Amino acid sequence: MSRGLNNSRSDFPILDQKVNGEQLVYLDNAATTQKPTSVLNSLVHYYEHDNANVHRGVHTLAERATEEFEAARDKVAAFINAKSRQSVIYTRSTTESLNWIASSFGNSVVNEGDEIVISELEHHSNVVPWQQVAKCQHATLKYIGLTADGELDMADAEKQITDKTKIVSIAHASNVMGVINPIKALTKLAHQHGAYMIADGAQSTPHLKVDVQDLGVDFYAFSGHKMLAPTGIGILYGTPEVLDQMEPASLVGK
Repeated sequence: MSRGLNNSRSDFPILDQKVNGEQLVYLDNAATTQKPTSVLNSLVHYYEHDNANVHRGVHTLAERATEEFEAARDKVAAFINAKSRQSVIYTRSTTESLNWIASSFGNSVVNEGDEIVISELEHHSNVVPWQQVAKCQHATLKYIGLTADGELDMADAEKQITDKTKIVSIAHASNVMGVINPIKALTKLAHQHGAYMIADGAQSTPHLKVDVQDLGVDFYAFSGHKMLAPTGIGILYGTPEVLDQMEPASLVGK
């Protein structure tokens, strides 16, 4: 892509149009980003040259597609500092990743009388799955409150996260408030009580340097479409220990 903000418009073909008589200005990147020419060209090149089922054939196209598929996983692993590609799973969205964690992991580790802790600033994608797990397993869903300035109340977090807590699931950055939450500190607190830590990285990964090993999280989820990639691509990171505990799942995501 072109370097510098002055030339950035030329990287995005969709911006070369007028809406209501004015040159298009797009500001809804927290919802989804537009796609630069380099990404669009890569998509076209794949369909024109390498289109084949990944891991399902031994002919030339299938092998090339598989090599590119795994090379992309290596790049994602390096991008978030995962130990290996085996910790990186492709999904269709952050929503599907969180649903998958809840159904395939949450329902296995949460039992009657246990607690699940989220916060009052979560996106609904990180609320509904845990409501369902709590309902199914007869567990308690608890919410960490906010301070007067809209930040996560860490004093309340210390009260809400107890030895009964099995899962803590918090957004790394809020899609509404823009608040960046102290995931590393929350992870330490959760682990002190024997709980698993999940981070929703949909809004943080496009803007922050994410180091999953430094954060210490058990799971980390984010979407490609919020960071210039095609729609319908998500990433679920998990440590080998937690991924080995997950049951197979077939989910409908958005």
